[in-house]
Parts: sequence; structure tokens; C-alpha cells
Amino acid sequence: MLDFITILFSTALLVIAMIAGIGPQTMNTMSHAIRRNHAFLVTMTCFIGDAILILIGCLSMATLNPTMLKVVNIIGILFLSYYLFAKLRGLNQPYNLNIDDKMVDKKTAIVRAIALTWLNPLVFIDTIVVIGGMSAHYTGSQHIAFTIGAVLGEAVWMFGLTSVSYKFSHRLNRPRIWLIIDITTIILVGYVLVRLVAFFL
Repeated sequence: MLDFITILFSTALLVIAMIAGIGPQTMNTMSHAIRRNHAFLVTMTCFIGDAILILIGCLSMATLNPTMLKVVNIIGILFLSYYLFAKLRGLNQPYNLNIDDKMVDKKTAIVRAIALTWLNPLVFIDTIVVIGGMSAHYTGSQHIAFTIGAVLGEAVWMFGLTSVSYKFSHRLNRPRIWLIIDITTIILVGYVLVRLVAFFL
């Protein structure tokens, strides 16, 4: 039981590290929270989409043979290495969180959230290739714990992001805040990269 809980929560942290970047989906979610414009609905839409992809990744990768699994993990390592390099290169560059005051209706908000989830190839790499690939190293109850933890981590990130954006919107354009976010993201992505490389050792 202790092993199950340990894997569950360590995976939740792992997934938060994976997705804690500022991409199109994240920016859209933040903008809706800042404007108080269907924030919960947008967050729930993104969460459901990501959770489905995580489940697809965890279930499909579990059936891969060892050779294909190594290929998938290598792709994940290359992707994270590039992402980490890009974050280091852009460290401390000024951010400008441009949020217009235009409110959108419920249908538009949902369609946009769906598009930024399902039409973004990076989301598929994060959820299916990297997270799904890592899940394949676990079997039985450990694999179940990993899958639950992955979905839990996604929920904590998405709803936590919305809550913070909602409450502290007036501070999000400060350069120091974005520097802290960047450094934290670099550390977390580095942690995930080390975990992936460890599978080959």
C-alpha cells in the first residue's frame, strides 16, 4: 500500500513538472481566469482533454515491446532536452501577458480550449509519448498508481493555475514572477529528464 501511495504522489509531481510550462493552452487558461470569463469551464475542458490523452498514453504504451519502448523513451529524452535548452536560452527574457478585455461566450470558450488541447502536437508528446512511455515501466498495481497519479498531477496543475491566476492577476506581469516561473520550470523539467535517462541505467 505504501508503495502504491509513493508511486501515485511521485507521479503527480512528475506530471506537474512535465506540464508546468507556459504554452498556448496555459496562456489561454490563465487569460480566462484573469478576465473571470468561463474560467472553470475552460479549465475543466482542458483537464478532461489532457486526462483522456494521459489515459490513452498509459494504456497504449503498456503493450509496447521493449525495443519500441526504448524508442519512445529516446524521443521523450530528445524532446525534453530541446525544451530544457530553449527554456535556458530564453531565461530572464521579458514576458508581456497581453490579456484583452474582450469577453467570449461559453461556446467560443469551449471550442478554443478544445482546439488548444487536441490540435497542439506538443500536448500529444507530453501526455502520450513521455508520460505514457514512463508508465510502461510499471506493471500491475504500480501501473494503476502511476496512471492515477498522472491524472491527479494534471488536475492539481490545471485547477491550481486557474486559482492562482484568478487571485493574483495583478501581479502576473512582474518580471520577477516570470523569472521564478522559468527557473522552477527548468528545475522540474530537469528532474523529469533525469528520471527518463535513469530508465536506461
